[in-house]
Amino acid sequence: MGPFDILAEQHRELEECIEALEADESRGEPDTRRERLEALFALLRVHAQLEERHLYPLLARVEGRARAREEAEDHLTLRELMEELEELEPEAEEWWARLTALEDLVVAHARQEEVETFPLLLAILEPGEQDELRRAFSTLREQLLSGAPSLSGNQPLLEEPLGDG
Repeated sequence: MGPFDILAEQHRELEECIEALEADESRGEPDTRRERLEALFALLRVHAQLEERHLYPLLARVEGRARAREEAEDHLTLRELMEELEELEPEAEEWWARLTALEDLVVAHARQEEVETFPLLLAILEPGEQDELRRAFSTLREQLLSGAPSLSGNQPLLEEPLGDG
């Protein structure tokens, strides 16, 4: 298993969660949509924290902080869309528009990472560094999924700003 397999698997899970919400458009109950939306948000929060703690610092080291900030901006946009979806009623047209925007962002973000970022980082990481990164992703994911308080919807996705310093 490679160091970025966890993130790639999460990309698929995120896409599946969004597809389940979209498939529910004509016949689902608003409460069911809210439950599915909360599951999507929980996965997005875990995924964002994995990237912010381990992927973006590595990306900043390899390509510079400006590049890592570009990636982090996707997370800020995700956060805004998540907040808007929470505020809107699931049967509203605006809700569906925000969900579509969220899906577009998640898919584009995943493709960019899988096609460009992951191969770039794999090329520069030594096997030992790859193993260490895989373990770090796995350990943090398990901590977050075990019910850590950082999964609260009130927590910012970004833990610290990615400044030029």
